[in-house]
Amino acid sequence: MTAYRPAPAERPRILVVDDDPINRLVARILIEARGYEVIEAEDGEAALAAYAETSDIGLVLMDLAMPGMDGLTAARNLRSTSRRGATVPIVALTRHIDDNSRRNCFDAGMNGFLPKPISAAGIESIVCLVGHGAYRAHHA
Repeated sequence: MTAYRPAPAERPRILVVDDDPINRLVARILIEARGYEVIEAEDGEAALAAYAETSDIGLVLMDLAMPGMDGLTAARNLRSTSRRGATVPIVALTRHIDDNSRRNCFDAGMNGFLPKPISAAGIESIVCLVGHGAYRAHHA
C-alpha cells in the first residue's frame, strides 16, 4: 500500500488528543510518516485550547476516556464553538467500539472511530480521507 502524501500547500495539521503519552507518540510517528504535522493535547480542555489557537487543523483524533474533560464533552464543545469547529472531522480513539459507544460518539458530533491500539492501517485510512478532500472542502 502506498501512503498518500499531501502537497506542502495541502497539509492540514492533525490534532491528536489522548491522555496516554505513548498513544500520542505512536499516532505522531504514524501520521508524520504520511507527511502531516501533529499537534498533541493530553485532555479535552487542552484540545479545545489547541484548536482555538491553530487555524489549519483538518482532523481531530479524540480519545474518549480522559481525566478532566472527556472526549465526548470535548467534541460537543468543539462542535458548538464556531463554524470551523462545527465541521472539522472528529474521529474517536477508543477501545470501546460497541453499538452504545458508537451511538454516544455520533450523538456528540463525532464522525467515526479508530480502534485502539492504533495501527498503521487505521491511521492510513483516516488521514487518507482528510488528504483527499475533506480538509480542502472544509476550508474552501
